[in-house]
Amino acid sequence: MSSRKNNPVRMAFSLRLALIYTVALCVSLAALFAVTYQLVRRVVENRDHDVIEAQTAQFKSLFHRGGVQAIASYFSQQISASPEQSFVRIVDDYNQVRFITASHQLWSLLDRKTGGQPPSDRARWDELIREEAGGSWLVGTTPLAPGLYLQVGRNNTESRMVLANFRKTALNIFLPAVVFSLLVGWLMTRSALAPLRALIDTVRHILTTGDLKRRVPAGAKRGELVELTGMFNRMLDQNEKLIQGSRETLDNVAHDLRTPMTHLRNSAERALQLPETDPAALQNALADCVEESEQILRMLNVLMDLAEASTGSMHLDREETTLRELADEVIELYALVAEERGIQIQNKVPAGCTVTADRLRLRQCVANLVDNALKYSPDGSSVRLSGASADGTVSISVQDHGAGIAQEDIPRIWERLYRAEQSRTTPGLGLGLSLVRAITEAHGGTVGVESESGRGSTFTLRLPKN
Repeated sequence: MSSRKNNPVRMAFSLRLALIYTVALCVSLAALFAVTYQLVRRVVENRDHDVIEAQTAQFKSLFHRGGVQAIASYFSQQISASPEQSFVRIVDDYNQVRFITASHQLWSLLDRKTGGQPPSDRARWDELIREEAGGSWLVGTTPLAPGLYLQVGRNNTESRMVLANFRKTALNIFLPAVVFSLLVGWLMTRSALAPLRALIDTVRHILTTGDLKRRVPAGAKRGELVELTGMFNRMLDQNEKLIQGSRETLDNVAHDLRTPMTHLRNSAERALQLPETDPAALQNALADCVEESEQILRMLNVLMDLAEASTGSMHLDREETTLRELADEVIELYALVAEERGIQIQNKVPAGCTVTADRLRLRQCVANLVDNALKYSPDGSSVRLSGASADGTVSISVQDHGAGIAQEDIPRIWERLYRAEQSRTTPGLGLGLSLVRAITEAHGGTVGVESESGRGSTFTLRLPKN
């Protein structure tokens, strides 16, 4: 029902666009017809003017040779001359007729138009329309001699009919063109906006039902709107992935926080039940509470770092960093732990291997990898740090000879709070590798692993040199 109610809005939008196109077409056609009409009218009028001017020159020549009598003799000899097609009148300064070849009724139209005033010394053009006969004449008046004026008229009904037919033809073309343009424009606009309507339907369905799996149907056509729907679908895919990841993260956080929170509560309850006379037991209980609190804070801090990195808001203080010195710092940090288990940490990073990066963040990445290597390496084994520089990138690798990673677990080890089956008994939060990947990608780099169950693992960070 909601979709039906919204259809008129879409139709109105399509129709509105079609009307805009139609108005543009109407303006263009009107301008074209107007210009063409003016050109045709000018050609027709110039033709009539040229004929009248030619006749005027002829009658002037006759007048100069024999006066009014010569003009009268000329018309008396023109047997085929028709006063309905061409006529002549000569008047004086008092508008008295000296010679005329047409009926008084026709010339009375000219007198009424001029108000009975005598002609002036300037040439002029007048158009006479006899309504009862449906005829039209063009009259040219020009001085003939001092005190005399020659008026030559020509029937221009045919010219007016040409212009009238032109106007009628233009109107017959204009109206169907407008209707056709409106219809075709609406159909084309509706077809072009089909991806937009599909996008609106998808958004409405998601808002109404909350179904994030709904996608805009992909069309076979090409264009900006089709590209928009494709980008919208990809955005929905990313949103769904982020929401799913957030849900899994919350579930994992809730699961992993439950244990330290339970320990913290038990330690606090046990401390409350201890007698005040046993300060050593109270101190141990408080130490347990502090230890569990630190684990919770460590997990929350790592999750906050991951959130900053995933949103692109992680602040990086970039500086030139020598990877060998960085490796020495990490080795010194874990020297005591390695010594207790008889594990040898080797620094094979070249001395000239440098990178522009956030030193503290990068050291955090290498420290997490070394920490994992020590956790899963057997006593008496070795952990090796190596590096390389080539083609504008640098890399640093951490290799161990521990339990390794099963092939089916490798794609998931970068997920937050994910821990493979063989690592669940080892202390940890399951966030170290996620943080390593997030920090590396924040630097514009990549991280990869080569591993096989029972044969150890090699983690490699690749970063742009500058």
